[in-house]
Amino acid sequence: MFIEREIPNRQKDEKLILFLRRHPFILVGRWLIYILLAFIPLAIYFFLANFQPQLLANNIIYIFLFLLGSIYYLYLVLFIFSAFIDYYLDVWIVTDQRIINIEQKGLFNREIAEQGLDRIQDVSGVQKGIFQTFFSFGDVHIQTAGEAQKFIFRQIASPFDVVKTINEVLEKKEKKFENQLEEKIKPAE
Repeated sequence: MFIEREIPNRQKDEKLILFLRRHPFILVGRWLIYILLAFIPLAIYFFLANFQPQLLANNIIYIFLFLLGSIYYLYLVLFIFSAFIDYYLDVWIVTDQRIINIEQKGLFNREIAEQGLDRIQDVSGVQKGIFQTFFSFGDVHIQTAGEAQKFIFRQIASPFDVVKTINEVLEKKEKKFENQLEEKIKPAE
């Protein structure tokens, strides 16, 4: 599977459990704001055309306003692209051995943190507000005993299902460890 090849520093026999991104509502919400912002120059143009037509009749002012509008739209496209990059490259991975937090901060800054499952102390899910409840997304907080003491999976779909899955993986790993310990302790017959 393509996603499994994307696990950084993949360890031997490591199996992918969860591959998470932000809920698509987050990206759509940002894009709707940018689409609304795209109408501002058009509204200004129609306002000037109807109430101040002499400004648009002046070639220098018209060219200046056209240049200003072009720069505005160029930045708007940059912000839309940046929002998509942030959405697409923010990834949280849970395997049967560790959790990996990959966060894109800006266009050229990426942070990767990972922690073994044996270091996880607490896993909890949070949904705040009407939108998160209605669209079923929220945050998952993972308390660890490592250098990065808290991992936060932000704005992911079905956070309580993710918490349940991570807890099940932790229980399986704990049972496997207990079974191995019992085998080592069991006296040879």
